[in-house]
Amino acid sequence: MNTQISFTADSKLKQQAMKKAKEKGLSLKSVLILSMEAFTEGKINFGVTNTQNKEIEQMHFDSISINKNAEKLARLLN
Repeated sequence: MNTQISFTADSKLKQQAMKKAKEKGLSLKSVLILSMEAFTEGKINFGVTNTQNKEIEQMHFDSISINKNAEKLARLLN
C-alpha cells in the first residue's frame, strides 16, 4: 500500500536536487525514496542540531562510494 508524502523545501535546493538527479538519470522522487530506504536500513545516519540554522550536522554512509558521492553533492549544494 502506498501513501503520499507532502512537505515544503527551499525552491533553489529543490531545483538543484532535480537537476542533479536528472543528470544521474533519476527522478527526484526516486532519490527521496532511495534515501528513505537507505535510512531505514541503517545505511545513512543523521546528526541533528539547531545551531547556525542547520538541521543536519553530519551524514554517515556505510558505503565508501556513497560517501564520496554524498560529499560531491554536499559541495554542489553549498
